[in-house]
Amino acid sequence: MQSPPIIISASRRTDIPAFFGDWFYQRVQQGFVDVPNPFSKNTYRVSLKAEDVSAIVFWSKDYRPFLPILEKIEAIYRNRFLFHFTVNAYRERAKLLFEPNAPDFPVAIQTAKCLSDRYGAETVLWRFDPVIFSCISSYEERLNAFRQLAGELEGVVSRCYISFVDLYGKVQRRFERLSKAHSVNFIKPTKDEQIEFAGELAVIATNCGIEIYTCCENDVARAPGVSKGHCIDAELLQRLYPDQQFTDEIKPTRKGCGCFASKDIGSYNTCRHHCVYCYAN
Repeated sequence: MQSPPIIISASRRTDIPAFFGDWFYQRVQQGFVDVPNPFSKNTYRVSLKAEDVSAIVFWSKDYRPFLPILEKIEAIYRNRFLFHFTVNAYRERAKLLFEPNAPDFPVAIQTAKCLSDRYGAETVLWRFDPVIFSCISSYEERLNAFRQLAGELEGVVSRCYISFVDLYGKVQRRFERLSKAHSVNFIKPTKDEQIEFAGELAVIATNCGIEIYTCCENDVARAPGVSKGHCIDAELLQRLYPDQQFTDEIKPTRKGCGCFASKDIGSYNTCRHHCVYCYAN
């Protein structure tokens, strides 16, 4: 019996659209990709043949280099795409220290509009993620940044996914080094403060026709107007592409994750954005 088609995740582990578009297209032409197992030296093979793929979920901070690749693969996959697009609009010093190689937000907004015009507003999933509170990115500054972005993205996206920075061991060490070297004081919000902040985002987003979803943050989903998210969302994909068969299996990648089952084809320690908060490098 033939296996059901799979959702391809490209990728939580690195930014394929920004840095590895040609590699991805070569793998599509080849019909498969051999993916390194992050916990061993072994690899596993994932089919990229159109009949084996129900949809592809992309993740990126910069889709500009990938737009020509999308044109080449549209016919192969019949535009069965979703685009997670991280746009945080950290200002000046915070951007330099937190996500130095991400495009400036006006450039990202224009790219989001291009994707939305080509594939539809429901396919572009804005990520305001992660939220970092510090002496150079205060609660009010982050709220104002979101307000500006939501206004710019009204009609361009229909969803926004949010989360607060997770201080994994290596991320914590980076924060400590950055704090010492650049005198940046980080502020860890309480759960109540996170819920309050998310509720304020929801009010802004609703006024712009945008729904707010959490990424893993189950407690934050208690905020009014905020829903628990599935970043790999088979239900959304089924609605967008009803002629395809999609999984009904929830397969979390970490605590609180609500993602449906997928195959990630990226490799850790390859992203060139070098964001201070990244868990994949």
